[in-house]
Amino acid sequence: MPSHLVPADPNNGFPAQYQPGVPAWAQPAPAAPAQSTLSEQLGRFSSAIRRYKWLIIAIVAVGSSAGFLLTRLVSPKYTVNGSILIRKQVGGAGPISTPGLITDPNSWVDLTRSFIVLDQVVNELGLYVESANPADSSLVSDLKTSNYLQPGAYQLKVDASGSRYELLRPAAIAGEQEAVVESGLVGDSIGRAVGFRWRPEAGRFAPGSTTRFRVITPRDAAVQLGLELVVLPVGTTSNLMQLRMTGDRPTLLAAKMNTVLDQFVKVAHRISKDNLSTIRATVEEQLERTKERLDAAEGSLESYKVRTITLPSEATVVTGGTAMAQNPVFSKFFNDNVQHKAVSRDRQELQAIVNSADANGRLSVEGLKTLPPIGGPNDPLGTEIRNLEVRQAELRKFQETLTDAHTFVVNKKEEIRVLETQTIPLLARQTLEQLEIQERALDNNIRGQATELKQIPERTIEEARRAREVAIADKIYQDLQQRYSTAMLAEKSAVPDVAVFDTATVPSRPSSDTAMSIFIVAILASLGLGIGAAILLDQTDRRFRYPQQATRDLGLDIMSGIPTIRNPRNASARLQEASQLVESFRSLSLTVRSAFDGIGPVMLTVSSPGPGDGKSFVSANLAMALADGGYRTVVIDGDIRRGALHSVFAPATQTPGLTDFLAGDAILSEVLRPTSHPGLFLVPCGRRRRNGPELLAGEGMVNLLRDLRQQFDAIICDSAPLGAGIDPFALGVASGAMLIVLRTGETDRKLAQAKLEVLDRMPVRILGTVLNDIGENPQFKYYYYLEGYGALENAEPDSALIGSGSQNGSGHK
Repeated sequence: MPSHLVPADPNNGFPAQYQPGVPAWAQPAPAAPAQSTLSEQLGRFSSAIRRYKWLIIAIVAVGSSAGFLLTRLVSPKYTVNGSILIRKQVGGAGPISTPGLITDPNSWVDLTRSFIVLDQVVNELGLYVESANPADSSLVSDLKTSNYLQPGAYQLKVDASGSRYELLRPAAIAGEQEAVVESGLVGDSIGRAVGFRWRPEAGRFAPGSTTRFRVITPRDAAVQLGLELVVLPVGTTSNLMQLRMTGDRPTLLAAKMNTVLDQFVKVAHRISKDNLSTIRATVEEQLERTKERLDAAEGSLESYKVRTITLPSEATVVTGGTAMAQNPVFSKFFNDNVQHKAVSRDRQELQAIVNSADANGRLSVEGLKTLPPIGGPNDPLGTEIRNLEVRQAELRKFQETLTDAHTFVVNKKEEIRVLETQTIPLLARQTLEQLEIQERALDNNIRGQATELKQIPERTIEEARRAREVAIADKIYQDLQQRYSTAMLAEKSAVPDVAVFDTATVPSRPSSDTAMSIFIVAILASLGLGIGAAILLDQTDRRFRYPQQATRDLGLDIMSGIPTIRNPRNASARLQEASQLVESFRSLSLTVRSAFDGIGPVMLTVSSPGPGDGKSFVSANLAMALADGGYRTVVIDGDIRRGALHSVFAPATQTPGLTDFLAGDAILSEVLRPTSHPGLFLVPCGRRRRNGPELLAGEGMVNLLRDLRQQFDAIICDSAPLGAGIDPFALGVASGAMLIVLRTGETDRKLAQAKLEVLDRMPVRILGTVLNDIGENPQFKYYYYLEGYGALENAEPDSALIGSGSQNGSGHK
């Protein structure tokens, strides 16, 4: 914190802790200044904008012109919309319902953006070729590409006779010659060497014409189309999938959208049809294998009966064509034994399959399919095995048209993995546990009946077992036959899952014309740039412009503000201006007197950081204000280098003056001269001398001030600027107090800060600062006085202040 800072008193803005009789350099240190507030910053920004308004206007004008030119280069944008109806399955599927191909709404979006759809659109519309002139689009619309395409820009030139052509590639670097790709007769194939499959008929291109076009790979064109296409997923409460495209060519835009809709529906129909065909083929294959098992079981039973028909049987034949009558105990034992063997065999086969599981827990599905449905028609294990076969069939179909990284393939593989490693192994182990429990229960029953039935022939049991195998195989065959019929019917009567709901039409009006937006953005951007430049210039401005720069940056109290002298032509305005100036110096006189608090005469030096800040103007008018207040006042022109106060208080002369007195060439009575203003005396600067600064710093200056203290109530020393040399410092030390004049828009703040740091090391009490030429800056509005309360006589306002009539608003020197 600068040591010259004097804390402000709440009443008059001057030091509250000034101690009488204590030297100025030994006064108590002041408190730190407050931080700037938001309102101060906003006020500063407002002032900067006003000050640099013409710069801002110029930047806005340039930016607006640039924005207007840019709008001429921007084409309006058109938007087309389309929608696809997605039929959702609700509830359980009926006997002839079509299984849904895709259930995830996001998968429909992925299918729309897939290359299987977009590639077809690109090839159908020829989006991989674009002519430089839209009017020539029909000339190259039938150009096809091969796998050896070399993408890039091309030119097709036809000679003046219209019989020969040249296919060229533009030079990659300006100044190089165009490369001829090939040449030939019009009507032949063109561009075969660069991967074109194109043979335009003779007469399509005008003689002497040049057609420019660019060719990219169909896959790159599909990628660009995918970026242009916006697809909104199907919502939970809607069956429509919305599609949107935006571009600057409305006719082509509508053609793209309608082609995308048609190709999407075709691909979805084909995938759905192929899925049903795969399911039907899978069921048909299972039906054929089951038929073979049924035939084998029936043949085995028939051959066994043939071999045992002549052997004795425990059954008693009642009559021809009727069933055999048996003992109930025999029937019970027979049924339990047959069931026990069947359960034991199924358990052993299932145990072997479970034990053969791989590291991931997968079981042999083919082995599980050979087992009879252990839990009946609704056996969970059999149901999941059939689901696995359906998923595998769908996966094989997807892999025919899609890559392994596609969402459909990845999702289907995940479903198959869950079935193989989690669901089926879990159901198999549960079924094995049930078979073990059932086998133990049947074994206990058979052991209890063994005593009574030891004589029952084993061939009866074997015959029943084979009959049971026939019955089971027949049941499975009938179930698969029914499923095969259902699959056949679903394939023949399949209803597509998707359909085009809304087609696109060529828009007649642009959806967004960015020209006005660009123009407005250009204006706002240039306005922001102008304001930013004004604020930046204000922040980097070295000149004094705001009261906070005096109080906060330099640590000076503001003792008064001197308004700008404009000398208006209107008499009333001139009177008001003079009134403001008079009141400002009256206020300065009062605050200066209060600063000395009645201790001795008012004695101070008035200086400023540089020339042109108005220190002499302030010195002269402050002296007049003190004299008008009844103070016997003397003003000393201490600016021995360029002093001119003698010309202000005419008819005084420059010599003899201060330097003459200090040099011993004159006495005090010769240099002390009365002025036309009552109670005011002047000591002019005197003759210019090379040793003038040394004279000011000598003991003679101190003695002069001591002698004047005995005769006057106020002594004002007008010094040279602080940057001129040691003169102001010498006068400040001699007088003991100094008043700093800062002129808005002129004073160099860095210079002022540097010189004030020098004053900090000297026994000089800095009373504060006078803000000169404050103008109409809103930051200084509280330093003005109310209009209509001037205390001037009506005679002549120009005579109220020294310098008010001759400065013409640019003075305050």
